[in-house]
Amino acid sequence: MLDLLARCISGSVDWAQRRSHTRRLRGYPGIAADASVGMGSKLIGPRENFRIGAHSYLNQAHLSCGPGSRVVIGDGCAIGYNVSIKAVTHDADKPTRNAAGPIRHIERDIVIGDDCWIGDNVYIREGVVLGANTIVGANSVVTKSFPGNQVIAGIPARVIRER
Repeated sequence: MLDLLARCISGSVDWAQRRSHTRRLRGYPGIAADASVGMGSKLIGPRENFRIGAHSYLNQAHLSCGPGSRVVIGDGCAIGYNVSIKAVTHDADKPTRNAAGPIRHIERDIVIGDDCWIGDNVYIREGVVLGANTIVGANSVVTKSFPGNQVIAGIPARVIRER
């Protein structure tokens, strides 16, 4: 009996979390209605600065941007688990808040073209543009832009082959 009660409570909590997540995502005008953003995903920054195209999905990704940058993900993209896409970062000349003043940030748009596949545990830094049909191998660090139809991987990412 207790097992049944625990399953009912757990199911109710899961339902409430999914409903809350779905309702929160409706506040992002640039997320396509048929895009899928996983429950564990975090979108940090101005809501209007995110675009996720039709048929794209994010598993548990972390996207961040500031007021002067955007994260744009094209149509039909697959974004793996623990992917970090950050259009805003600390300025190396002033990365912390201290007596000399506040943190300084660097902001540059990130654009991921249509039909890209980003493997698990990938980090994409500010200013990167990935052309359409790019595949990024798991555990890669993408520090520069690449044209479309490439398979890239590594730390830092480099072209493995053309598609």
